[in-house]
Amino acid sequence: MNTLHRQRGISLLETLIAVLVLAIGLLGVAGLQTTNLKNSHSAHQRTMAVMLTSSMAERIRANTAIAATGAFALAKTCSSISAAGSIQNIERGQWVAEILLALGTAGTSCGEVSYDAANRMYTIIVSWDDSRALGGLSTMNLRQQVRI
Repeated sequence: MNTLHRQRGISLLETLIAVLVLAIGLLGVAGLQTTNLKNSHSAHQRTMAVMLTSSMAERIRANTAIAATGAFALAKTCSSISAAGSIQNIERGQWVAEILLALGTAGTSCGEVSYDAANRMYTIIVSWDDSRALGGLSTMNLRQQVRI
């Protein structure tokens, strides 16, 4: 009888410690989920940038006669442009609209297409804000070159 009397309250203390350890573990899991969400969004943006540069590359390849004149060249653009008139204006306008839709609002997501006539090569650049990612840079750039 004496032994039982001395151990009263010990199981309550063990329960409190177990709950404390569990709470710390759950906070750690929540922190990992937050980091995972940030990095997942960053990976999604990178995937979209790859798809967008490839999209413009295919537009250029599909219209090689027009592309050979340098008509697809586009100065760095971070806002919507007119998609009226010639085929290259339509293609460029749609491409910039896709960038803004996929990577963010005007001012943070930009597209640029330059043409090197001597080498018959287009350079396609997509840039976007990646500062929310863990250790992310404020501006990310993806560059793809297309020879026609």
